[in-house]
Amino acid sequence: RLEYETQEMFAADRDPIVAAAGWPLTPVLLDGQVRMRDSAAILHYLEANYRDAPSLTPGSRDEILSAEALLANLSPAARRAQWSVEPEMRKPPEERDQARIEKARHALIETLGRLEDRLARQAWLVGESMSIYDVILGCTLIAIRPPPAFVEQSVIYRFYHEHMGIDGERPRVTEWVGRVLAH
Repeated sequence: RLEYETQEMFAADRDPIVAAAGWPLTPVLLDGQVRMRDSAAILHYLEANYRDAPSLTPGSRDEILSAEALLANLSPAARRAQWSVEPEMRKPPEERDQARIEKARHALIETLGRLEDRLARQAWLVGESMSIYDVILGCTLIAIRPPPAFVEQSVIYRFYHEHMGIDGERPRVTEWVGRVLAH
């Protein structure tokens, strides 16, 4: 329920974001004199400084440590699998290396095995409700279930939708990403 302002950017012209934040990538938070990047850092900052609703931070130290360990282990491997196909996105469909794409998809499926098992035991990463860690990891995994509007508007998300879906192999993870995005 915070008031905020967004600024649309074009991928080829990063000058406005560099001028504002000193960094060419998104997301970026500008709040008075505060300039931040990194989704997790931004969420922690907002949680610490603008909380007028129930907290998204887990209630216990053990839950926080468990979630941090999960993120530290899953996020880098998931990102590697997702971005290993980046060169294929730029190629015409008939020139894409299907073996490379399938190898990345299988690496992602394997990486998310532990998360699938965890979600078989509980609805959220930690605790009884969605936490900041669900948001952070869910946004990292958005490519496995991009919203239809993203698929429609983005070549990258269209590629992921067509080639990196894991619904059949990791249905709990896919459903969880949908719940996080819906929230």
